[in-house]
Amino acid sequence: MRKIVKANDGAVPVDEILCTTYQMRDFYKQFRDGFFNNLDAMNMVQHLYAVRQMREGDTVLDVCCGRGALLKLMKYNAKGVAKYIGVDISEENMRPWTRDSWKLPFEVEPLVCDVAEMSEHISGPVDLAVYTSSIEHMHKDHGERSLGECAKLLRQGGRLLISCPRTPEGGDGYDVRYKAHVYEWTVKELMEALQRAGFALEEEFGILGNVRDFRAILKAAPAPVQRFFEPMLRYVPREFLAAILFAGLPMASKEVLIKARRL
Repeated sequence: MRKIVKANDGAVPVDEILCTTYQMRDFYKQFRDGFFNNLDAMNMVQHLYAVRQMREGDTVLDVCCGRGALLKLMKYNAKGVAKYIGVDISEENMRPWTRDSWKLPFEVEPLVCDVAEMSEHISGPVDLAVYTSSIEHMHKDHGERSLGECAKLLRQGGRLLISCPRTPEGGDGYDVRYKAHVYEWTVKELMEALQRAGFALEEEFGILGNVRDFRAILKAAPAPVQRFFEPMLRYVPREFLAAILFAGLPMASKEVLIKARRL
């Protein structure tokens, strides 16, 4: 039986790890304290993007919800949703939002369970499922099973947003960048897994990149394009540039977000 661990620190062989429970930093706290980096900016942007995809009356499924980072943004930007279901294998990680619902204007349901078994615990169909930087915390086959669970729970035409680090094609997904991760997918692998689960792919965005890499790409661009971006590169802090410049360059980015629809 695979194990649940805090981080992939080498103490347990990678093939014996089911998932890790280490969470990305709380970007709300980092911005409040004035101490943030490009990962905090990326995390804030992708959460806000997800919230802006929510529609009036939606039931939203937050896969590997952890501390419920979507909820504070939903309070002001998605007041019309009907219900939020937050699923996580770690009750401790969920405590911040299960302890304090922040007077939310919609129904909230916390669910402590394995995301590869969600359909055994959730009855009604959902309209939008969101993974924000979470599938990389699972063993590869376990992550794929969770995609199948989302397909079971989403109504026909329901939407899925999933973000994760991008392993270059041909790379070893178990050779992870962060100890919090178990397997970092290639884009091709993830897209194929989504299609096997019954999803049609709609859009792909790069959500994190190296500003130096973008400057190198820009050198080959036409002069009008260079003139458009040069003031941005001089003015916008690099932490935010890293989180937005690669939106249209997913295959040059370090992390990607894929938007899909259940067939």
